[in-house]
This record gives sequence, structure tokens and C-alpha cells, in this order.
Amino acid sequence: MTLFDKIYELAKKLSKALLDDKGFKDLEDSDFLSDDAKIHIKQHLSEEEIKKNLELLNKIDKEAGWKQIADGISRNGKIKPQKRLSTSVFYKVAAVVVLFISLTYITFNSGTKDTLLDVEPVHITAGTDKAILTLEDGIDVVLEKGKSFKSGTVHSDGERLEYSKTNGSSETVFNYLTIPRGGQYQIILSDSTIVWLNADTKLKYPVNFVEGEPRNVELVYGEAYFEVSSSTKHQGSVFKVVTKMQEVEVIGTEFNIKAYSDEELIYTTLVEGHVNIVVDEKRQQLRPGEQSMLELDTKHLSKHKVNVDYDISWVRGYFNFKDKPLKEIMKVLSRWYDVDIAFETNDLEKIKFSGLLNRKQNIDDILNGIKNTKFINAYEIKNKTITIK
Repeated sequence: MTLFDKIYELAKKLSKALLDDKGFKDLEDSDFLSDDAKIHIKQHLSEEEIKKNLELLNKIDKEAGWKQIADGISRNGKIKPQKRLSTSVFYKVAAVVVLFISLTYITFNSGTKDTLLDVEPVHITAGTDKAILTLEDGIDVVLEKGKSFKSGTVHSDGERLEYSKTNGSSETVFNYLTIPRGGQYQIILSDSTIVWLNADTKLKYPVNFVEGEPRNVELVYGEAYFEVSSSTKHQGSVFKVVTKMQEVEVIGTEFNIKAYSDEELIYTTLVEGHVNIVVDEKRQQLRPGEQSMLELDTKHLSKHKVNVDYDISWVRGYFNFKDKPLKEIMKVLSRWYDVDIAFETNDLEKIKFSGLLNRKQNIDDILNGIKNTKFINAYEIKNKTITIK
């Protein structure tokens, strides 16, 4: 039984015990969590902690909640609202769901010491909605939560940027939307295509698409999830995403592209519809549930079946990892929390991680969850650099 399985079983027992007002006996009797971890768990069962996660909890009920924790997110990446429970029952079940989303669970393939070291308390906040819009005249506009913006056919409510379609324009004018580390943003293009942009991402796109011509955008770098307006609504005009050495030809579909500047691979993951990946005039078609991988140094293109939940969970507000090395996980966290990462030894980079985590969590909660399961000795934060020990 994996550590995840043990946590999953304990969560069900603890939920039933709380519903029956029988307290924490199952938690106290568990032998795979440290005393510090058990204290951490009880602290996260307070009403105050639960209320912080109401947006998530409103979508989870007593029965469906367990399935979604086990399965991650539904096949299309969308969590459907479920029947509500009574307030008292809801809070008790919700508490356990919050607990096991917030508690990091890990599997590993290398040994580590059990001694826990002191941690220097430094508060680092999670990412938020923010971006820099570069207009056609070169002017930069800072977009952020709580700040509205409007100019011509484009406006923002502080959480997303939206363009209105204009008729009769034959000139293609481009804007850029840049998402810094520690940010995210949504944009609705003039053809009604919706794009979610992850931290450390830059998108180039036309202010208005010319009817009958290909709808081309460029993912300069970073990660983006596209929900493309069907070509049938645009005189058959195909939608294309250009990224470094590849093009993605789209008819009307949902897919994710991950193409960061500091990575040697481009991943394209198809959720719905179909796309063609084009590299040096060679085409490879993806079907739903398939992912292509382009190696930039060799231009080798391959594809394989995947669980798309792990690749698109960031759009729904989660980190969802399956047997990923800690080095890779920390790179994802570094972009979202805008921190640098260092490892005291190379062996620590090889620790394997599986977990479903809320992106709204404080990074200290995530790191303490790792530390309390005794698979790392400690972590230290100095000048926004996290050192894993």
C-alpha cells in the first residue's frame, strides 16, 4: 500500500469518526505520520481553515469528494457542482477533504534521514491574477486583480482581458500579454477563443482576426490552455499556435501547451477535439487523451496516452502530480510562488512526489507537509531562495 493509499484510507476513517463525533483516535493510532504531522492535521480542521477553502468545498460532497480526491479532476478537467450537505455535516466532511488536499503526500526512490531541522519562518504568498499588456504602440499596461482597464475594443476587469470583434479591418495589429512569475491571467481573443496563461508566460496575438484567413497566435514561451472557437463559426478559418519549432493546427478544441524557455521539451496535451502537430512540415495528429513531446535539440516528435488531469489541473486551481521528481515539482512551484530553488544534495532532487494540492495554499504549508512526512530533513528560505535539505 502506497503512502497515498494510507492517507486515503485514513481520511475516510477520520471523516466517519468526525461525523459520529468520535474524535481523532484513528489519526492518533496511525503509524506513518510523525507527531508534528498529526498536530499539523488537527490545526487544519479548524472552522477558520475550512472557510478559507469554501470555493473548492462548495463543489465537493460526502460521496463525490472521495472519488475526486482519488481520481484528481474529471476527464475534461472540470469539476461539476454536487448536491450540498447540511452545514454541520458539510463542514466535518469538508475538513477532511481540505486536510488531505493541503497535506503533501510523497513516494520516493532514495533514502533520507529522519532528523528534522529548524526552519526559518518566511512568508511567501501564492500567485495571483496579474499581467502586463503591451499595446500596438509599445505602451505597457499593468493588469492586476481589483484594477480595471479599457481602451478601444479591449477591456479588463482585473482577472481577465477581453477583446471585442471589429468588422471590416484588413490590417493585422498585434498585442502581447506577459505573465510574470507569481501570476496567471485569462484572455478572450476577438474570435471568442479563451486562453488561460500560467506563470512566466508570454502570448503574441492579433487584436482582430481577418475573416477567412488563418487565426495565428504565438506562444512565445510558457504554458497556456486553449479553448478554441470552432472554425465553423469563422468561415472555416483554422486556428494555429506557433511555439518555437512547432505549430499546432486546430479546428476547434481544448488543449494545453507547455513550452518554457528553460526546458528542452515542448508538451502538447489534447483534451477535446483534434489537432495536428507540425514540425518541419511533418504532421502528427493527436486524439483526446494523447500528448505529444517535442525534443528541441533533436526535433524528435513522439506521442503517448496520458491522464490529462495532471497537465491541465493548474487551470482549475490545483497542482496535480504523479510520481514526479522533486526537482521538477519545485520548478513548477518556483514559478507560481516566484522563488528560486536549491538542493543541498543531488539525491534530494530524485525524490518522487504524488499529490493534489490547492494553488491558493501558502508554500510553507506545502513544504512543511513534505518535511513532516520525514522524506526531507528541512527547508530554509533566505532572500526568496528555498533550499531543500
